Amino acid sequence: MSVRHVLGHFVPDLVLGALHKCLPGKVPAEGASALWNLHLSVRPLESNPNGRNAEMLMFNSGGMGARSAMDGLSATAFPSGVHTMPVEATEHAGPVVVWRKELRDGSGGAGLLRGGLGQEIEVSAAAGYSFRFSAMFDRIEYPARGLEGGQEGAQGYVGLDDGSLLRGKGQQFVPAERRLVLRLPGGGGYGDPRQRDRAQVERDLRFGYISAEQARDDYGFEPRQER
Repeated sequence: MSVRHVLGHFVPDLVLGALHKCLPGKVPAEGASALWNLHLSVRPLESNPNGRNAEMLMFNSGGMGARSAMDGLSATAFPSGVHTMPVEATEHAGPVVVWRKELRDGSGGAGLLRGGLGQEIEVSAAAGYSFRFSAMFDRIEYPARGLEGGQEGAQGYVGLDDGSLLRGKGQQFVPAERRLVLRLPGGGGYGDPRQRDRAQVERDLRFGYISAEQARDDYGFEPRQER
Protein backbone atom coordinates (compact mmCIF):
# COMPACT_ATOMS: atom_id res chain seq x y z
CA MET A 1 0.00 0.00 0.00
CA SER A 2 2.97 2.34 0.38
CA VAL A 3 3.07 2.89 -3.39
CA ARG A 4 -0.64 2.83 -4.18
CA HIS A 5 -0.23 6.29 -5.72
CA VAL A 6 1.91 4.57 -8.37
CA LEU A 7 0.15 1.27 -9.02
CA GLY A 8 -3.35 2.66 -8.52
CA HIS A 9 -2.81 5.32 -11.15
CA PHE A 10 -1.38 2.92 -13.73
CA VAL A 11 -4.39 0.59 -13.63
CA PRO A 12 -6.77 3.08 -15.34
CA ASP A 13 -4.34 3.52 -18.26
CA LEU A 14 -4.22 -0.25 -18.66
CA VAL A 15 -8.01 -0.57 -18.62
CA LEU A 16 -8.60 2.44 -20.87
CA GLY A 17 -5.99 1.21 -23.33
CA ALA A 18 -7.92 -2.05 -23.64
CA LEU A 19 -11.24 -0.23 -24.01
CA HIS A 20 -9.83 1.93 -26.79
CA LYS A 21 -9.58 -1.17 -28.98
CA CYS A 22 -13.34 -1.68 -28.85
CA LEU A 23 -14.43 1.94 -28.25
CA PRO A 24 -12.07 4.09 -30.35
CA GLY A 25 -12.38 7.83 -29.96
CA LYS A 26 -13.72 7.61 -26.40
CA VAL A 27 -10.76 7.37 -24.03
CA PRO A 28 -7.74 9.64 -23.35
CA ALA A 29 -4.13 8.90 -24.22
CA GLU A 30 -1.80 7.81 -21.45
CA GLY A 31 -0.75 10.43 -18.92
CA ALA A 32 1.91 10.75 -16.24
CA SER A 33 -0.19 8.23 -14.29
CA ALA A 34 1.87 7.83 -11.09
CA LEU A 35 1.81 10.75 -8.68
CA TRP A 36 5.25 12.21 -7.98
CA ASN A 37 4.77 12.47 -4.22
CA LEU A 38 7.89 13.78 -2.51
CA HIS A 39 8.51 12.61 1.08
CA LEU A 40 11.25 14.69 2.73
CA SER A 41 13.06 13.84 5.97
CA VAL A 42 14.78 17.12 6.89
CA ARG A 43 17.54 17.09 9.52
CA PRO A 44 19.70 19.89 11.04
CA LEU A 45 23.44 19.89 10.45
CA GLU A 46 25.86 19.53 13.37
CA SER A 47 26.53 23.24 13.00
CA ASN A 48 22.84 23.90 13.72
CA PRO A 49 22.27 22.28 17.16
CA ASN A 50 19.01 24.17 17.74
CA GLY A 51 17.46 23.01 14.49
CA ARG A 52 14.40 20.78 14.37
CA ASN A 53 13.61 17.58 12.53
CA ALA A 54 10.80 17.66 9.99
CA GLU A 55 8.89 15.08 7.95
CA MET A 56 7.12 16.58 4.93
CA LEU A 57 5.08 15.36 1.99
CA MET A 58 4.47 17.22 -1.27
CA PHE A 59 1.89 15.93 -3.75
CA ASN A 60 2.91 16.60 -7.36
CA SER A 61 1.39 15.57 -10.67
CA GLY A 62 2.59 15.39 -14.26
CA GLY A 63 0.47 15.95 -17.36
CA MET A 64 -2.73 14.15 -18.26
CA GLY A 65 -3.04 12.49 -21.66
CA ALA A 66 -4.88 14.31 -24.43
CA ARG A 67 -8.57 13.51 -24.67
CA SER A 68 -10.39 12.66 -27.88
CA ALA A 69 -11.94 16.14 -28.03
CA MET A 70 -9.70 18.32 -25.83
CA ASP A 71 -6.05 18.83 -24.90
CA GLY A 72 -4.81 17.03 -21.80
CA LEU A 73 -4.84 18.89 -18.50
CA SER A 74 -1.44 20.06 -17.28
CA ALA A 75 0.01 19.17 -13.85
CA THR A 76 -3.15 17.19 -13.05
CA ALA A 77 -3.49 13.75 -11.47
CA PHE A 78 -5.78 11.36 -13.32
CA PRO A 79 -8.12 9.88 -12.27
CA SER A 80 -7.73 10.93 -8.62
CA GLY A 81 -7.47 14.70 -9.10
CA VAL A 82 -5.17 15.04 -6.07
CA HIS A 83 -3.98 18.59 -5.36
CA THR A 84 -1.00 19.87 -3.38
CA MET A 85 -0.53 22.68 -0.88
CA PRO A 86 0.64 26.11 -2.03
CA VAL A 87 4.42 26.57 -1.98
CA GLU A 88 4.10 29.12 0.83
CA ALA A 89 2.32 26.58 3.04
CA THR A 90 4.96 23.93 2.32
CA GLU A 91 7.80 26.28 3.27
CA HIS A 92 5.94 27.30 6.41
CA ALA A 93 5.53 23.65 7.48
CA GLY A 94 9.25 22.84 7.57
CA PRO A 95 12.78 24.09 6.82
CA VAL A 96 12.74 23.73 3.02
CA VAL A 97 12.91 26.19 0.13
CA VAL A 98 10.97 25.61 -3.09
CA TRP A 99 13.04 27.50 -5.66
CA ARG A 100 10.93 26.64 -8.65
CA LYS A 101 7.55 25.02 -9.35
CA GLU A 102 6.29 25.69 -12.86
CA LEU A 103 4.93 24.04 -15.97
CA ARG A 104 7.52 22.05 -17.93
CA ASP A 105 7.43 23.64 -21.37
CA GLY A 106 7.44 21.27 -24.32
CA SER A 107 6.63 18.18 -22.24
CA GLY A 108 3.15 17.45 -23.65
CA GLY A 109 3.01 14.91 -26.47
CA ALA A 110 2.24 16.41 -29.88
CA GLY A 111 -1.06 15.57 -31.51
CA LEU A 112 -4.27 16.87 -33.00
CA LEU A 113 -4.96 17.30 -29.28
CA ARG A 114 -1.84 18.02 -27.24
CA GLY A 115 -0.91 16.11 -24.08
CA GLY A 116 -0.88 17.99 -20.78
CA LEU A 117 2.38 19.50 -19.52
CA GLY A 118 4.35 18.16 -16.59
CA GLN A 119 6.10 20.35 -14.02
CA GLU A 120 9.64 21.40 -13.15
CA ILE A 121 10.33 21.55 -9.42
CA GLU A 122 13.48 22.52 -7.52
CA VAL A 123 13.64 22.01 -3.75
CA SER A 124 16.45 22.43 -1.22
CA ALA A 125 16.79 22.29 2.55
CA ALA A 126 16.90 25.66 4.30
CA ALA A 127 20.24 26.97 5.55
CA GLY A 128 21.64 24.71 8.26
CA TYR A 129 19.81 21.58 7.06
CA SER A 130 20.06 18.65 4.66
CA PHE A 131 17.44 16.05 3.76
CA ARG A 132 16.75 12.58 2.51
CA PHE A 133 13.82 11.86 0.27
CA SER A 134 11.93 8.72 -0.68
CA ALA A 135 11.60 8.50 -4.46
CA MET A 136 8.55 6.62 -5.74
CA PHE A 137 8.41 8.06 -9.26
CA ASP A 138 7.69 6.56 -12.66
CA ARG A 139 7.46 7.34 -16.40
CA ILE A 140 11.21 7.89 -16.37
CA GLU A 141 12.17 5.06 -18.74
CA TYR A 142 8.78 4.56 -20.36
CA PRO A 143 6.95 7.79 -21.28
CA ALA A 144 3.21 8.15 -21.70
CA ARG A 145 2.14 6.85 -25.12
CA GLY A 146 -0.06 8.77 -27.52
CA LEU A 147 -3.15 7.47 -29.32
CA GLU A 148 -4.24 7.50 -32.97
CA GLY A 149 -0.94 8.96 -34.19
CA GLY A 150 -0.31 11.21 -31.18
CA GLN A 151 3.25 11.37 -29.88
CA GLU A 152 4.69 10.36 -26.52
CA GLY A 153 4.90 12.80 -23.64
CA ALA A 154 8.29 13.76 -22.20
CA GLN A 155 9.98 11.32 -19.82
CA GLY A 156 10.49 12.17 -16.15
CA TYR A 157 13.85 13.10 -14.61
CA VAL A 158 15.31 13.08 -11.08
CA GLY A 159 18.65 14.73 -10.29
CA LEU A 160 20.57 17.46 -8.50
CA ASP A 161 21.27 20.99 -9.68
CA ASP A 162 24.94 20.06 -10.27
CA GLY A 163 23.88 17.56 -12.94
CA SER A 164 24.08 14.42 -10.77
CA LEU A 165 21.52 11.82 -11.85
CA LEU A 166 19.40 10.20 -9.13
CA ARG A 167 17.20 7.11 -9.12
CA GLY A 168 13.46 7.08 -9.67
CA LYS A 169 12.97 4.69 -6.73
CA GLY A 170 14.45 4.45 -3.24
CA GLN A 171 15.67 6.70 -0.44
CA GLN A 172 18.39 9.18 -1.43
CA PHE A 173 20.35 12.03 0.13
CA VAL A 174 20.46 15.70 -0.88
CA PRO A 175 23.40 17.53 0.75
CA ALA A 176 23.14 20.98 2.25
CA GLU A 177 23.15 23.76 -0.35
CA ARG A 178 22.23 21.37 -3.17
CA ARG A 179 18.86 21.43 -4.92
CA LEU A 180 16.74 18.44 -5.86
CA VAL A 181 15.52 18.80 -9.47
CA LEU A 182 12.35 17.01 -10.58
CA ARG A 183 11.07 17.14 -14.15
CA LEU A 184 7.66 15.51 -14.18
CA PRO A 185 6.47 13.62 -17.28
CA GLY A 186 4.00 14.96 -19.80
CA GLY A 187 0.89 13.29 -21.19
CA GLY A 188 0.64 11.61 -24.58
CA GLY A 189 -0.92 13.33 -27.58
CA TYR A 190 -4.05 12.28 -29.48
CA GLY A 191 -4.30 12.19 -33.26
CA ASP A 192 -2.03 13.41 -36.05
CA PRO A 193 -0.08 16.53 -34.95
CA ARG A 194 -0.09 17.85 -38.54
CA GLN A 195 -3.88 18.13 -38.32
CA ARG A 196 -3.84 20.40 -35.26
CA ASP A 197 -5.54 23.76 -35.74
CA ARG A 198 -2.92 26.35 -36.73
CA ALA A 199 -4.33 28.88 -34.28
CA GLN A 200 -3.86 26.40 -31.43
CA VAL A 201 -0.25 25.72 -32.45
CA GLU A 202 0.41 29.45 -32.61
CA ARG A 203 -1.17 29.90 -29.17
CA ASP A 204 0.95 27.07 -27.68
CA LEU A 205 4.05 28.65 -29.16
CA ARG A 206 3.16 32.11 -27.86
CA PHE A 207 2.55 30.78 -24.33
CA GLY A 208 5.77 28.75 -24.38
CA TYR A 209 3.98 25.39 -24.13
CA ILE A 210 5.99 24.22 -27.16
CA SER A 211 9.27 25.40 -28.67
CA ALA A 212 9.78 26.81 -32.16
CA GLU A 213 11.53 23.54 -33.05
CA GLN A 214 8.56 21.48 -31.87
CA ALA A 215 6.17 23.70 -33.80
CA ARG A 216 8.19 23.13 -36.96
CA ASP A 217 9.21 19.48 -36.56
CA ASP A 218 6.10 18.02 -34.90
CA TYR A 219 3.36 20.24 -36.27
CA GLY A 220 4.84 21.51 -39.55
CA PHE A 221 4.16 25.07 -38.43
CA GLU A 222 6.21 28.08 -39.48
CA PRO A 223 5.35 31.31 -37.63
CA ARG A 224 4.17 34.17 -39.79
CA GLN A 225 6.85 36.77 -40.42
CA GLU A 226 6.07 40.30 -39.27
CA ARG A 227 6.31 42.92 -41.99
